[in-house]
Amino acid sequence: MKQDNWVKGLTGQRAAVKLLQDKDYKILETNFRSRFGEIDVVAEKDDIVVFVEVKTKTGDAFGEPWEMVNQHKLKQVRMMGEAFLTKNGLTDRLCRIDVVGVWLNRDGEVVKIEQWDNVES
Repeated sequence: MKQDNWVKGLTGQRAAVKLLQDKDYKILETNFRSRFGEIDVVAEKDDIVVFVEVKTKTGDAFGEPWEMVNQHKLKQVRMMGEAFLTKNGLTDRLCRIDVVGVWLNRDGEVVKIEQWDNVES
């Protein structure tokens, strides 16, 4: 089961990166790790650094992907984001947190993908 979840997550992340690139985002890093955890995708568009949490799921149970990002996760992403900005000398940059939701069918194919901007607002 763990392997299935890993494959599902990787499929979702690849789909999210493609979606962002198609929207003219520059991908700065994937799977950025700090002592606080991991950010799925760090991207940039219009001089804004965007920290992207990717939520991949099969089916419609348990709500929308963005609903799976609770206040604890947002706090964690903010701390990881600060670590990324500091490490890369970008502390003067505007930033935000987005969520990309990816739905897969039973065969692991992407059937739907959506992006929610600035989920903290």
